[in-house]
Amino acid sequence: MNVLLIGSGGREHAIAKKLIESPKLTKLYSIPGNPGISSISETIGTDLKIDSIVKLAKEKSVDLIFCGPEQPLVDGLSDLAEKSGIKTFGPSKMGAALEGSKIFSKQFMSKYDIPTSDYKYFYNYDEAVSYFKRRKTYPVVIKADGLAAGKGVKIAKNREEADEIIKSYFIDKSLGKSGESIVIEEFLTGEEMSAIYITDGTTFLPLIAAKDYKKVYDDDKGENTGGMGAYAPHLAYTDELKKIIEDNIISKIKIGLKKEGIDYRGALYVGLMLTDEGPKVIEFNCRFGDPETQVILPLMDSDLLNIANLAAGKKLSGTTIKWKNSFAGCVVIASEGYPGDYKKGVNIEFSGNPFDFIHAGTKQVSDKIVTNGGRVLNAVSIGSSKSSALLSCYKLLEKVKFDGCFYRKDIGT
Repeated sequence: MNVLLIGSGGREHAIAKKLIESPKLTKLYSIPGNPGISSISETIGTDLKIDSIVKLAKEKSVDLIFCGPEQPLVDGLSDLAEKSGIKTFGPSKMGAALEGSKIFSKQFMSKYDIPTSDYKYFYNYDEAVSYFKRRKTYPVVIKADGLAAGKGVKIAKNREEADEIIKSYFIDKSLGKSGESIVIEEFLTGEEMSAIYITDGTTFLPLIAAKDYKKVYDDDKGENTGGMGAYAPHLAYTDELKKIIEDNIISKIKIGLKKEGIDYRGALYVGLMLTDEGPKVIEFNCRFGDPETQVILPLMDSDLLNIANLAAGKKLSGTTIKWKNSFAGCVVIASEGYPGDYKKGVNIEFSGNPFDFIHAGTKQVSDKIVTNGGRVLNAVSIGSSKSSALLSCYKLLEKVKFDGCFYRKDIGT
C-alpha cells in the first residue's frame, strides 16, 4: 500500500515509525513532515490545503491518507478524498466538528445523554459579561469554540479573571475566529484520562488509556499546553472502569453518530475526568492525541496500518489489537516562552543520534536541526514499570540542549 501521512509534529513522527513496521506498506509519503518524519518517508509537499493534499495523493497513487492533525479533517479532507476514490483514516467534516466546535460537541453530548460538565455558550461579548455579573461560584472553565492548538481552554478563579479571558477572546481577538464564540463549563475535579478509540463508525477498538500532563510547569502550574508529557497505560484504567466507559459513554456515542448520520472512520479521542460521580467527558478530538500517541503506539503489538485501513474501509468488525506488557513514557522538551511567544531557528545540539528522539517542532537547515515550534522534541522510552520508562526518558534528555529549552521534571509523579 502507498500511504500519505499528513502532519509535522511528534504525533506524526510516532505514527510514521509505527507505519513503517507494516509488511503491507509499499511507500510512505508525508506532507509537510519534519526531520524525523522525513528520515523514514518521502516528503512530497508543504501545503496543508485539502485540495493540494488530494491532488498529490492522486499523483502518487496513494491508497490511504493517514491524517494526524485536526485542521485538514475539520476542513473536509476525508470528504474530498472520498470523491477521488482515496480512503482516509480520519472522520468526515461533520464528524470532525466534534473537535472543531466545542458548542457542537457539548450539544451532541447533551442530546445523547453522555456524561459531561454543565455548560452554557455565548456568541457575543455582552451576553458573556452579563452572565458573569450573575455568576456566584468559581472556578469556571472558559473554552474557545474553535480550534486553538491546545491554547483555547482557560480556568478563571474569579470574576476578574473571567472578564479578562472573555475580553481577550471577543475584543482583543487573541484566538481570531476560534474565540468569536465560547463555552463556559462547570469546573470538574478528579484525575484526567485520555481514552482513544479506532473506529469505522460501528466497531470501536479501545487503545491503551494514557495519562497526559497539560500544564506547562511542574506541579500542574501555569498555562494549558498541547501536552508536556504522558505515560501509558494509565494506572486507573481497570477492566471495571473500561466497562463503565463503554456502557455509559461509548455506547451513547455510537447511537449519536448513527442518528446524526455522521460518517466517522478514524481515531476518536475521548478526554475524560474521573470524578466522584464517575467518568465524564471533557472533550472530543477527531484524531490521535499528542503526546499520548507517543506512548500508546510503542506498546501496540499489532499492525497499525492494517487496522487503520480496515477502519477507513468500514471493515473493523472482528479485529483485535495486541499489546505489549510494558509501560511507556514521554517527556516533552519545549522552547522558552511556550505556550506563549517563542523563538524559532534556535540550533539544537545532540550528543548522540538526533533520531533517538521523536521530532515535534524541528526543521532541517543545511546540516543543522533547529527549533521550529513550541514543543520541540519528545523523549520516549519503554520499561517494565512506569518509573523505569520515565527514568529512561529523563536520561535521554541529557543528550540534547538548546538555548532556552525546558521540560517538566515531574511527569508520572
